[in-house]
Amino acid sequence: MDVILIILSGILGTMVMTVFSHILEKVSGHKFNEAHLLNKLIDRCGTFDSDAEDNDIRGWAIHLAIGILMAMGLYFYINYAKEFSVLLSGVVLGFFLGIIGVLGWTIMFKKHSDPPEINLVYFFVQLICAHMIFGVSALWILTKVG
Repeated sequence: MDVILIILSGILGTMVMTVFSHILEKVSGHKFNEAHLLNKLIDRCGTFDSDAEDNDIRGWAIHLAIGILMAMGLYFYINYAKEFSVLLSGVVLGFFLGIIGVLGWTIMFKKHSDPPEINLVYFFVQLICAHMIFGVSALWILTKVG
């Protein structure tokens, strides 16, 4: 049952954060949707022939798998912590997950031969905020559903 709860919280937390990113993308005109950017990296990869569109399953699968891994970390946190606030812990832990996300994206953009041209400062600030939303959402699901 715990594995299903981790998967559920990872997927739903990732979807909530992605909705935030997508809305902010539409409002600001900057490219923020993480799954779409992953698909752009896949599409522009010179290693294999790819024609990944924004909503290609590969980028979404990678994005959701990372969300499930992050939810696993949150699951271990709530089983270790004696007392915690879902809101405060979600924001703080989400911030640190966002920093991990920034590091991961930085590596991907630096190692890729033809990364998408986006404003990295805006993207990274948005990414940290999105992960704080993920942290609250995933922790809420882990504690309220579990």
